[in-house]
Amino acid sequence: MWEEKFIGTVKEVTNAAVTILLNRNLASLTKVIGNKTYYIGQIGSYLFIPIGNECTFGIVSHMTKEEITLQSGSEFRYLVTITLIGTFRKGKFETGVAVLPTVDMPAFILEDKDLRGAFAAYLHYDFSVGRLSLIENERAFIDPNRFFGKHIAILGSSGAGKSYTVATLLQKVAVFPDTHIVVLDLHNEYRKAFAAYCQYCEIGSLELPYWLLNAEEMLELFVEPSDENASVQSSVLQDLVYNAKKGKNPELSSAITIDSPVYYDLKDIVTRIRFLDTERISSASGSKEGPHYGKFSRMLVRLESKIFDPRYAFMFQPNVMHSTKDVVTLMEMIFGLVGKSRITVMDLSGVPFDIVKTIAALLARITFDFNFWNPKHTDLPILLVFEEAHNYLSSSADGSKAARRTVERIAKEGRKYGVSCMIVSQRPSEISETILSQCNNYVVMRLVNPTDVQYIKRLVPESFAGLDSIIPLLRQGEGIIMGDAILIPQRVQMDMPNPPPESIDVRFFDKWRQPGERTNAQEVMDRWWNQRRS
Repeated sequence: MWEEKFIGTVKEVTNAAVTILLNRNLASLTKVIGNKTYYIGQIGSYLFIPIGNECTFGIVSHMTKEEITLQSGSEFRYLVTITLIGTFRKGKFETGVAVLPTVDMPAFILEDKDLRGAFAAYLHYDFSVGRLSLIENERAFIDPNRFFGKHIAILGSSGAGKSYTVATLLQKVAVFPDTHIVVLDLHNEYRKAFAAYCQYCEIGSLELPYWLLNAEEMLELFVEPSDENASVQSSVLQDLVYNAKKGKNPELSSAITIDSPVYYDLKDIVTRIRFLDTERISSASGSKEGPHYGKFSRMLVRLESKIFDPRYAFMFQPNVMHSTKDVVTLMEMIFGLVGKSRITVMDLSGVPFDIVKTIAALLARITFDFNFWNPKHTDLPILLVFEEAHNYLSSSADGSKAARRTVERIAKEGRKYGVSCMIVSQRPSEISETILSQCNNYVVMRLVNPTDVQYIKRLVPESFAGLDSIIPLLRQGEGIIMGDAILIPQRVQMDMPNPPPESIDVRFFDKWRQPGERTNAQEVMDRWWNQRRS
């Protein structure tokens, strides 16, 4: 039975890879087994090498052609390199390799039926995300507990199908009665995709009051690091806010910290800072400047520009969030603790870009803190979806330190408290390495930027070796899934979401060629003036 699957012998062995010299009879590089033709050496296909009662299992990562000198002359032979990823033992697939093959051992191709055991290892969960690209009519099953509970990275260039993948994955769990997902939606793509299960929150109409900010978020928003008086401003601001929180919440006074999510009046803080900035002290020789005179001028401009700007009204001009107890209703809404909502879509599309980072930091941090203090956090697992994560989780100066540090903490500690992350990005090389390296599951879609491909290659398991070469060739909606939720890396054509997100690219040529609905400039300007998109 194995003779028809034989393809060659082991020529070289390293600690993680094996080079196989293909049989000279495989001139066509194909094998017909049953009714199917198998192409030998195809990147991403699978081979095995028997070792005693076990079979070492590998994935093809490289193929080359080499000239070999023989007594009768020279000839060209083909060499295939496989990355070892697991072992077949007693009819079951196990990750990891205990015994390495040796030179001259025979190597064999794996038929589709041989692979079904590994691909269907999690069949009992009945959670399939798409079709296997290399095996006809075969579904890809994953362990959903390990997938959603151990952080996920969905990475791919614009147009690769990330939004579709996010939508289809979330739709598959949104049908369950106790699902809790919060989506940070930067482009208002997901509202229609989850219409039956979600509550839609336009940040402009939702109130996220300033008094929910912790010290780090507050300082990032109000204090310019390049200001020569930044350290003084930070120290005074924290003291004032801390005392204001205690003053407005006497019943909590003994427990309050600078980071406590309790009400205080920001206008009182501004008044006090303005006094310090202009204070003059009388003395026998006349008046002199106070110790903080002129040190808050730039900070006051920064503060007042936020407080009185209508774009920031949702944070600095609250209409209903005027007491500490009001935050309970907000938390119930965000995490879907009342009603039938299972996914909360936070529409950030109308938010000024310079504050998106702060909102991302705030939403991520209050999610972590909520379950940190929740004695029943094991009964309230929450998935945070960070769309376009490179915009606010970057390790560069353009990113938010507060957002990055919060999500880094969630990446390292969140699972203990029932908080998991889904990082979605078209520029993974710009995202904090600490965050991506803590992801245990990856869906890598088409990427064309070599820097991004190399960055991913450094972070993902060794079993990914060789597959990086096919990333630029993946079709739309196709991805390589790897990680704890799946036994072996699999190339999968993801299911189409129903309904799809609103992320379809505008077909320029078709629209230019065939006139559509005319744009009314007056209507557009009215929406612009009134900051109204829908």
